Amino acid sequence: MNLKIFKSNFAGGAIVFITLLLVFSFSRVHQVADSNYSMLLSQSLLQHRSFTLEKYAITRLQPKQQIGYISNGDEYQLELINGHIYYFFPPGSSVLSLPYVALMNSFGISAASPDGSYSRQGEVIIEARLAALLMAGLSSVIFVTARLLLSFWWSLIIAYGSALGTQIWSTASRALWSDTWGIFILGLVLLVLVGVESKRYRLHPILLATLLSWLYFVRPTFCIPIFAITIYVWFYYRKAFIRYALTGAAWLAAFIAFAQYQYGQILPNYYYANRLRFATFWLALAGNLISPSRGLLVFVPILFFVAYLLIRYQNRLALPKLVVMSLGVVVVHLIIVSGFVPWYGGHSYGPRYTTGLVPWFSLLGILAVKSKLGPNEKDLVNDSNAVWRTDWTVGAILLLCSMTLNALGATAHRTWRWNSTPVNVDTAPERVWDWEHPQFAATD
Repeated sequence: MNLKIFKSNFAGGAIVFITLLLVFSFSRVHQVADSNYSMLLSQSLLQHRSFTLEKYAITRLQPKQQIGYISNGDEYQLELINGHIYYFFPPGSSVLSLPYVALMNSFGISAASPDGSYSRQGEVIIEARLAALLMAGLSSVIFVTARLLLSFWWSLIIAYGSALGTQIWSTASRALWSDTWGIFILGLVLLVLVGVESKRYRLHPILLATLLSWLYFVRPTFCIPIFAITIYVWFYYRKAFIRYALTGAAWLAAFIAFAQYQYGQILPNYYYANRLRFATFWLALAGNLISPSRGLLVFVPILFFVAYLLIRYQNRLALPKLVVMSLGVVVVHLIIVSGFVPWYGGHSYGPRYTTGLVPWFSLLGILAVKSKLGPNEKDLVNDSNAVWRTDWTVGAILLLCSMTLNALGATAHRTWRWNSTPVNVDTAPERVWDWEHPQFAATD
């Protein structure tokens, strides 16, 4: 990479990061739900070197049987094991957040109050600021990934479109959902793969396996891309596979040893597949795709344009191996989350369960645009000027719709209150199918 391109990429990445950090930071809705107590776990690790939370003044409630674990009353984020209180959701995000939590502590902000009680306010502040930083960082990574194949301006369009027209804005930047750290890491993984496939980088199997291992530590659903990338490395980079596999095996062994020591079992409770039931699979699959309040294609309609480009220019796809792998991951992910209980994602905005696919959608967008533009971004592939203008006009309209829908989830509190009013979506999940009162059109 020559110095001019490096400076251009650095400037573009910085512009993307700063502008989107401002957008995410000033978006008003903060969705601290599943991630409640995650920063208290980070605080416990910093203060007490402990994964348990009973050093803090958390009221012991009547134990309640949940699917696969026992919660502290209705506080489903806390589980009880052998008399100890643990954060139920994956610990990876809390561990990765340690440096930022320590930084916040230096400014007097903590998820633990001076008297040892839980500070919900401190939790929300830390999560909101860190989530905004991570998603601004991911957007810069998407820009740099696009620059491996596209011009500066097309890369900017894809970076901003990915950030503002998807769940990055409406979900992952709103709180520290486990997908927030997950898609940031996945963005780095895809940057590596695109660099390798485009002959810009060399494959570093130890780095790749380490990134994928931490993907699993922050959310087990990411085992889907882990398997897909492992197959990819086996078929196309056989010489690097031994180092890749040994590194992954070492990380997995360490994780199992941690779980055995901490919980007395080979994996934390959240990692077991006991919430996969598939009893309402077809309903759930349809709901995850087209329901008015959880449908991926409803909230991210720009995907129609990406699919159109991939189909229309299938004979000249850029990096076809990555296209095939991306589509495979998307399909399997949709199958898995459609077997989950509850399939509609509880209190959230839009298609939360497909947030982990956003980096793959960004990659498909990059490859789709590259396929249309051609090798020199000037090859019209025998398209007339009218077709050329029509395509980009439709794409721009769909992107604007995607950005508007996701902006509502990030900035309009009424869309979050929709989960509770006029009736709790957990007790009336049929509400996600109500086209008369969809979440994005919620009113006060």
